[in-house]
Amino acid sequence: MAIPLQVYNLGNQSKWFLFSTEVIGMLTLIIFENELTIFIVIRLLIETFAAGYFYLQCSDSAGEPIIVQEDKELSELSFSSFRGDNDQFESQIPDRNECQECKIIQPYRTKHCIKCQKCIPKYDHHCFWIGGCVGELNHRMYWLFLFFQCSLCFDGLFQFNKQFVYYSTYDEEFGNDQFQYQYFFILLIAATSFGFGIFTGVLLLYHTMLILTGKTTWEHTKRDKISYLNVYPKYYHPYNYGIIENIKLTFFHNSIQSDWIPPSKNQIKDQCNIFDNKYYSCC
Repeated sequence: MAIPLQVYNLGNQSKWFLFSTEVIGMLTLIIFENELTIFIVIRLLIETFAAGYFYLQCSDSAGEPIIVQEDKELSELSFSSFRGDNDQFESQIPDRNECQECKIIQPYRTKHCIKCQKCIPKYDHHCFWIGGCVGELNHRMYWLFLFFQCSLCFDGLFQFNKQFVYYSTYDEEFGNDQFQYQYFFILLIAATSFGFGIFTGVLLLYHTMLILTGKTTWEHTKRDKISYLNVYPKYYHPYNYGIIENIKLTFFHNSIQSDWIPPSKNQIKDQCNIFDNKYYSCC
């Protein structure tokens, strides 16, 4: 199913704005004569191209839900379908939801995005900056985009600061103000870099935490409203397989969607990490 035109156009406008800002910043650093070396220019260009590449890659479709044929068999294993004694009830797995828009029984971790008008596997969130959703197949690209974008912003900010100091020293020594417009322009671009750097930096840290704990933004912020998570203790996340396995599932899935079958209640083991455990929760 194609993404609606208005969502696609908003994503394109965001791309033009982001790329234009980065190109202007790069030209500003390169055109002004200063102590900027070729090695710094190459590094900034690599960061710019890497951020742009992964930005375009994470704009791709987040995938289509896997249509499971064994709907009847799975429904017979659900919590709500069994009304026996407590021990038997505890051993079952949660219900799956039915999407009224797409007319499918959603796989676990799938959510219908109203803006994209389709179900997104391992739904994380809808991002207007990329003109679509972040899901299982493009979460790694989204993280890599944040990483290189954050690196570019703070690296560029550092170089802009060197520029500003350079011209300030020049004026102080020679008493001329011919570079006052450059002062203003450098300060404006530096402030933009700082703003983007803080924004992407916070997102980078947040998504790193999500990846390490096997969660998505949706599952972390809306846990109380997600039916397949409500059946488990609050500290327990059924898709947290340990840091190494969580990283593998995010970055090395070979563009193949996983079948996220949650464990039954009698398979629950204690989870201990610095974010959520049976003793405390910091989020």
